[in-house]
Amino acid sequence: MTGPSRRRRTTAVVGAALVLAVTAGCGDGDEDLASTTDPAPTGSSASPSPSASDTESASPSASPSPSLEVPEGFGTEEQASDSWPELGPRVGVGTAVRVGRHEGYDRVVYEFSGSGLPTYQVEWVDEPVQSGSGNTVEVPGDAYLSVRASTVEIPTDSQPQPQAPGAGRLDGTVVASAEPIWGGFEGYGETFVGVTGEERPFRVLVLEEPTRLVVDVWR
Repeated sequence: MTGPSRRRRTTAVVGAALVLAVTAGCGDGDEDLASTTDPAPTGSSASPSPSASDTESASPSASPSPSLEVPEGFGTEEQASDSWPELGPRVGVGTAVRVGRHEGYDRVVYEFSGSGLPTYQVEWVDEPVQSGSGNTVEVPGDAYLSVRASTVEIPTDSQPQPQAPGAGRLDGTVVASAEPIWGGFEGYGETFVGVTGEERPFRVLVLEEPTRLVVDVWR
């Protein structure tokens, strides 16, 4: 099931209904914007990183910091769990997506309702093409990160669709769009992160309590 590191059309099992329409909205409360120590990278495993804050307040500019070196764990190649694409413990449904600015990078956080830790595959793609259907999705941005996670459940009527961060939460970051992972098809959830400018180094982390999949994009 594992796709190539660069793909124009992914052939995995995720259904076309997974990629959600672009919706404007605010992120979560101010508690998600507090700055604390960043977690160490997880590498390719699905074990959790040390607990850390999700996001920081965005500052007015997304310009890179020339004095900062790209740390270990960041790269432009595909990053995936060792066990991907095997289904792991259930992570529930997506409950939130948040974006915030950290020193040298911008963070996208996908939060889930369950206690299991997701397996994942994250990679740059030439176009935001839905797995299964092969349909191209309209995603704001110049470059596109495909984000896939398991084992995501199908939402019920009582589990509302989380809103994407509004433009105010993206100001000062390189993130042009970040749609939530709400539910899964046959256990797999999929979304895309739109980024301004060229493809950049990124890293993937897994955090617990609550369960979160984190994608950090270097500025």
